[in-house]
Amino acid sequence: MFLACILVGLQEHSTLPRESTPLHNFSRYKRRSRKFKMSRYKQPEKLEKLALRKLGDWIALQAEIQMAPATVLAQENISNAQVVLAQSIDVIRTYLDFNVPWMLYDSLAEETIRALSDLIEKTKKSYGFRISMGKFVTQMNVIVKMSEVLFTKNLTYLSIDRIPKMIRSVFYAKLYMLKGLVNLNLGSLSGGWKTADMEGAIIQSLKELHSLKYLVINYDCTDNILICIVQNCPKLETLDVSSSKCISNESVDIICNLKKLKSIQLYRTSVTWTGFTNLLLHCDNLEDVGRCDEIGRVLEFIHKTDIGLKQFKLKTYVSRYATDTHLQLAVKMCPLIRNMTVFHNTLQSDLLILIGLDHLCDLKLLSCDFYADQIKQVLQAKGCNIISLHLEHVDQIDLNALMYISQMCPLLENFTLYNCSLIQHTSLYTKKLDILPFRNLKKLTCVSTCTDEQLLFMLSNCVNVEFLHIGTAIQFTDDFIFKVLEKNPLIHLRELRIMQSDFMTVTSVERIIHSCMSLEILVELESWTLLTDSDREFIRNYIKLNNFNIDTSPIRRYDA
Repeated sequence: MFLACILVGLQEHSTLPRESTPLHNFSRYKRRSRKFKMSRYKQPEKLEKLALRKLGDWIALQAEIQMAPATVLAQENISNAQVVLAQSIDVIRTYLDFNVPWMLYDSLAEETIRALSDLIEKTKKSYGFRISMGKFVTQMNVIVKMSEVLFTKNLTYLSIDRIPKMIRSVFYAKLYMLKGLVNLNLGSLSGGWKTADMEGAIIQSLKELHSLKYLVINYDCTDNILICIVQNCPKLETLDVSSSKCISNESVDIICNLKKLKSIQLYRTSVTWTGFTNLLLHCDNLEDVGRCDEIGRVLEFIHKTDIGLKQFKLKTYVSRYATDTHLQLAVKMCPLIRNMTVFHNTLQSDLLILIGLDHLCDLKLLSCDFYADQIKQVLQAKGCNIISLHLEHVDQIDLNALMYISQMCPLLENFTLYNCSLIQHTSLYTKKLDILPFRNLKKLTCVSTCTDEQLLFMLSNCVNVEFLHIGTAIQFTDDFIFKVLEKNPLIHLRELRIMQSDFMTVTSVERIIHSCMSLEILVELESWTLLTDSDREFIRNYIKLNNFNIDTSPIRRYDA
């Protein structure tokens, strides 16, 4: 009866049959749902989530129930025990297939893997030193095999990296049963050590996965696997084979047969610039080739050998080496570029060339000077389109530069300062600012040494910021926190990361909690040296007693 109630609750979630549910309806719903802010207090979990969690626990319970009879049968006849277990799993799989709406299967898989992982740990701890190895192996086999109840056409997303190592073998062996997979991340597989051993199983599985659109195979991809992908995955749009040393220029000839391919990651493979040339010339829909330091050379070669001006659909350009000629060719031959990442060389490239990119909205600059390399002029021309700006190892940034950025990039949502040299200004920009600074900023990352004045300018003006990351080079104090929150209470802030502080006390934590009404994540309290273990315990108890929806779990490891 209890399970029936769970399944009825899940079925009520399904209002449309699978065939009549357009994907854009879901994306529109997600966009709309983002507008609603969560309460600062913990809310009761949705019935859907509770039902899925209990269903995952129920599946683990079925594994636990099967342990005793499986152990007895295994002592008499191992083959017979395997057959009986497989029949039980088939019954449960069919039961779930009929009663769980298809759009909830990915969530069900997460809860089932969680419950089975907990059962594995529970079973391990239940045995002492005097363990019957046969009984232990049988019980573990039951748990691992129970994950097969998820193997239906309804599962659309799978990341092997998120699955416990003990259970992964089943997924590798029977991946072919997941015929509805759209997004598959096989992770690093053997890390390149047993490529030949993994190849057969991967090919056998990929032959059945005709719905794949996104595929990640790091380290262990081969030409035979690529041939299988071309023959059986016609819908593939994104392929990541990074660090696969078996992938070479000859492999590109195979990849070019993927007619719908939009994104390919070949970083740290054996593909050279000639392979990338072949890729660009024969993959008409390609928008992203990942990091390719030779992309400028590729465009230059095509420009010299092709008759007429060849244009590509590339939207992402990532290179650690770019001359003036390379940048000019990128502007002419890839006019749709939206994301540009350039390692600047003062003697070889002029950043003003980037002004010719009409669709540029995501700019990442490395190793340059804000004024000397004319970043100011670039932003003056293109800043109105910039949504994301990442400055790494950029010098000559002062308070004036921050003001210029705030005025020239009014739509900026993501701003990163990483290992930059922020300097004291010599003369301050005194003209009244025409635009309220950083009003659209949602994400601010500062991993650079800044003055209090520079920090105060950024933090007091980004009133809509939702994510704030402060690196170890910056040392906040209680007084500074109070000063910032008086000017900007950060009511929309959801995640605050202060990676280290030698001066902040529990007073700052209390003030942050009370001021930041939307705060959900506060880290790294373990790196605040003035906080004792009792202070941290007090903070967590305070959050719990007041039912605040704030997680203070560290994102780093602090092993004793």
